[in-house]
Amino acid sequence: MTETKRTCYRDRDNGVYFGRNEHRHDCAEVDCRGCVPCAEDHCTAAKNCAWHTGEGELTCARCIGAVRRDLRWIADLASLMMTAAISDGVTSEAANLAGPSPHPGTVVSRRVLLRKRLATLGPFAAAAGIDETGYCVMPDDDWHHPYAVLGRWALMITEDYGHTLGEVTTATAASYLDRNLHRIANDDEQDFPLLGRELRKCRQHLESVLHNDNRPERGAPCRSCPSPAPRLRLEPGHWCDEPDCRREHYDDDTGDRWVCPRNRDHWWSQDDYRRWVYADAQDATMTH
Repeated sequence: MTETKRTCYRDRDNGVYFGRNEHRHDCAEVDCRGCVPCAEDHCTAAKNCAWHTGEGELTCARCIGAVRRDLRWIADLASLMMTAAISDGVTSEAANLAGPSPHPGTVVSRRVLLRKRLATLGPFAAAAGIDETGYCVMPDDDWHHPYAVLGRWALMITEDYGHTLGEVTTATAASYLDRNLHRIANDDEQDFPLLGRELRKCRQHLESVLHNDNRPERGAPCRSCPSPAPRLRLEPGHWCDEPDCRREHYDDDTGDRWVCPRNRDHWWSQDDYRRWVYADAQDATMTH
């Protein structure tokens, strides 16, 4: 792969790429961003990517690397989901993601068989899960379960390329996609941008379940604000052995507190928050 350089910007009106430091001989603009269309090939993986690609390539190394990171993160995060499920309980999203998921090939086969039975079922088609157009009334594909996302893409790619994957697991699907990612990214018959979006969505969901993302952990609505009240945010106290640590603890023993984003005077310690949330839950149960 040739070295890529981000030297262009993409015009939002017509989609043409222009060199940032290239000017026409008759250009009178002092701060011109570039008025000569760039003749190089540009990455097609994202609209906001302006990197050059090598000869015969569709995707720059930068975009391939971003998708590869998401792919490997999914495999690593999936291995931690069982531990999170044990901590969060059997009704948690972590338990759902740690549990089994239907084989992607089985899901497709069921839809095909149901469509074939449409002509013979007649008025009983709706009860069998098929609408009048012949499409199955079945849940959409799972966009969050790592086995469903990786397995679905791995099976589609193996069918297109004539490969044999063997037993489909999260690990084998991730490994197969990783090995063939460069080929997929530069194959005009594959939808590499869609693959990137689905992997990014799956990775972000796994991170949120494991509380490993950058978003603040939110709790119940503030009970001191008028309705609609904003949800409280957890602000953990920090204290470590680093020499420059500011030892930011609060007055309570836990060091963590729930703070209202609208009014920071509305806050509760971790223990107080748990007590009133539990009390509110008990009251709601007694009411019903």
